[in-house]
Amino acid sequence: MKYSKIALACGLALSAMAAQAAGPTIPAGTVTIYLTGASAPDNFLNDTVKDMLTGEIAIRGTADASGYRAFLGQATNAIPGVTAGTNILLVKRSKGGSVWGVDPVARAQRVETLDLNNCTAVTTTTADPYAWACGVKGTDPGVAGYVNTAANTGLIPDFGVSDVEPKLFKGPINTENGAPQLTTTELSRLTSSPVNQIMMGIVATSAVAPTTHISRTQYGAMLAGQFDTWEQIDGSQDPVVVCRRVNGSGTQTSYNWFFAGFPCNGSSSDPMLPKTVSDSYGYDGAHAGTTLDPILVDPTAGYTVVENSGSGDVRNCLTRAQTGVDHQVTGSNGKVYKVLFSAVGGPSKAIGVLSLDSYVTAAASTNWGFRMLDGAGVFNGSTQAVTAGPGTGIAPSKANLVNGKYDFVVELSMQRRNQAVTLAGGEVVAAPTAAKVAFFTQLVKNLGSTKYTGNDGGSFTSTPNAFASLPTAASYALKPTLVTRYTRNSDTCQALQGKPSL
Repeated sequence: MKYSKIALACGLALSAMAAQAAGPTIPAGTVTIYLTGASAPDNFLNDTVKDMLTGEIAIRGTADASGYRAFLGQATNAIPGVTAGTNILLVKRSKGGSVWGVDPVARAQRVETLDLNNCTAVTTTTADPYAWACGVKGTDPGVAGYVNTAANTGLIPDFGVSDVEPKLFKGPINTENGAPQLTTTELSRLTSSPVNQIMMGIVATSAVAPTTHISRTQYGAMLAGQFDTWEQIDGSQDPVVVCRRVNGSGTQTSYNWFFAGFPCNGSSSDPMLPKTVSDSYGYDGAHAGTTLDPILVDPTAGYTVVENSGSGDVRNCLTRAQTGVDHQVTGSNGKVYKVLFSAVGGPSKAIGVLSLDSYVTAAASTNWGFRMLDGAGVFNGSTQAVTAGPGTGIAPSKANLVNGKYDFVVELSMQRRNQAVTLAGGEVVAAPTAAKVAFFTQLVKNLGSTKYTGNDGGSFTSTPNAFASLPTAASYALKPTLVTRYTRNSDTCQALQGKPSL
């Protein structure tokens, strides 16, 4: 079936009320799959989906809904368990990060999603073309007016993806906006699968000289506010600025683990846990937290922390810290914050919380970049080389990842709800159908395959279980530069373990 790019009768719910709305045609009987969580696999989704769907139409969110994408097409014969030609709509939400690929999946909560009846047809000429830009609908848990019933126009996620496994999202600092952590019963509703490994990084603005040696201990001390200036690092009195992620982000959870040991061997009162925006010396909370009256943060007062919902927000924060442009961002609590970088009168020395999937953006930027771990120098992920500074310490390189020399690495996890859930109001949410599970299973295999994560954008990942189907020795022999010899066995709290049989 060929999908028309004109306004037709129905959206996700196939409602007759949507007959005049603008959006892609969703054929009757389409299998709608909602995947929420980490942005890490987004770089590979395009290529992966092209092998799973034919006649595929790519959809993105509008500027205000940039954390969304979707793909509409017909199943190929490369999805065991799904009849070829089945109409499939895959919706991916990255907004909010990893915890959204865990909690609402286990709890069968309705969350905000793309509104495919509120779209504008677009023509793009980029390397990542798409046909529609759509708004959003529904309400998230923790937001005023949220109702977890059919009255909420949001969608219940079928599957989720997170930078780390679900058990690491423990309160109070690894859950978003004060939400309770999953109970043992809720965790039991999830069947999780490791996908691939992804590196996390040491990041700094260009105001930090490439000759500056930054150790793991020093970086953790800056995140935790133990060092509020750069005096102990480069001898200057310049205030430390931290562009971090919000609580509940898988990337932030990874930093909490690597630098403070939480929750593996640390407590939520550990003095080395990262600080939050309200700990900023120039924090001014006497504002409504709206677009017109944002909460203000003045970096000229000293130590400054900025909490960002997405990795794109972190990248913007770093760029604006370097260029002296004010940074306005909406936190996980729905409050709007404005960081007055323009008041500094020049670049700020900022560090960030980012995974290496931002390496392409970093390589193209003159404002910030990835640094060596326990050393000095700026590393270019695109060229896999040191581009400035002495290049001491450990580089976040693909070679160091697959050979176990760079240990700031976590294993991406994908999970599905494995049982029906009865909600408080009596609504019963069924487990994902067999067709959905079959699609998910193939997607996990593809995202863990060197075909998609190897030569094309895979400078920051490796596949611990290569292809998720081949014997490990055979897969290593096939792709020795892409398949790691080390794994945490889906348990971040374990040290990397070697596979000598490879």
